[in-house]
Amino acid sequence: MKHLTKQQVEILKRRLLEVRREIVGDVEKSKRHTKETADDGTQDIADMAADTYSRQVLMDLGERERERLREVEAAFKRMEDGNYGVCEETDELIPFSRLEVLPYARYTVTAQNEIERRNKGA
Repeated sequence: MKHLTKQQVEILKRRLLEVRREIVGDVEKSKRHTKETADDGTQDIADMAADTYSRQVLMDLGERERERLREVEAAFKRMEDGNYGVCEETDELIPFSRLEVLPYARYTVTAQNEIERRNKGA
């Protein structure tokens, strides 16, 4: 983390907290939507089918959101450990500009592209 200034680290901590709040807020909205729909009691067959589809989408979204939350928590842990901002693949420093956009980034852009290329070939 030595390549980041104290000010940059503070900015990135705030960004991680924002992402965490965003994820938790989305989960709460999804729960409220599901409960409101279930409590309505005026659904016909088409409404129930649409609701079932919506619930499946929300569950899929939920898994993606849970994974993002795990990534955010892991980023906070890397900050504590002093490994934040270091690529897990190459040990190169992840630029502040990348971390600002994706504060829980674990890889440099080059390493991420290489990982995705390998995964496509697998």
